[in-house]
Amino acid sequence: MSRHLKTIVIRGLEAYCGSVFKLPPFSAPRARGVRYLEPFHGIDFLFGAMNTDQEPRHYHKHIIVRRSPEHNGLLQLYTYHFPKTWSAGCVANRELIKEAQRRAHALEHAQTAEAHERKLRFFHHYFAVYKGGAKPEPGLKPYSRFYQYTFVCIYRELQQARQQTQASPSTSEDVTFAPITISSLNRLRPLNNTPTYRTYSRWATRKTLDQHENISIFEEKPPEYLHICKKSSTFAPKYGFL
Repeated sequence: MSRHLKTIVIRGLEAYCGSVFKLPPFSAPRARGVRYLEPFHGIDFLFGAMNTDQEPRHYHKHIIVRRSPEHNGLLQLYTYHFPKTWSAGCVANRELIKEAQRRAHALEHAQTAEAHERKLRFFHHYFAVYKGGAKPEPGLKPYSRFYQYTFVCIYRELQQARQQTQASPSTSEDVTFAPITISSLNRLRPLNNTPTYRTYSRWATRKTLDQHENISIFEEKPPEYLHICKKSSTFAPKYGFL
């Protein structure tokens, strides 16, 4: 049994799909180890990964069949190696994709104002673009599913927001301010302007209120005397008792 994934895939292709060969030495361009595939008669399309789902976990690579960029009519075997480390931009982009997927799944089953608005936009897109043949919005394609349309819209919005944030970053050096201290706060408030609170007077009686309708049942008390009153309210009715 072969130990190389590319050799295993080549043997399977030669048995079922076509003939695998190298280009002659005089033909250019060429690279060491490049293999080309000429499919059998009756096979019109052949592209994508040629290995199984379990093999990449062991070999950490894919064997892909694609169109040859230099030779029209031939297919090329390309080895895609899994990267050992991901760049910061790739990690940030994957996080945007996951966030857009979460929001699209949530809006698919939600009954909120945002979900209704997204569904109205999708219905307009479905009947105008997908069914009617109109030109879609920039960056979009004709989508027949709500999740597909909503995911792409949210992903584009997150990308634009990230680009705007990167274009105008806010740093602490650009912000200038004077620190606020306790002494400055004391100077802002006049000493003679002590705040007072309106408390309900317990000594007002019904008879007094009937005889003097214009009497005020509120007394102005400074905050240091509030603990003397057992009950106080800033929204007490004009007639009544606590």
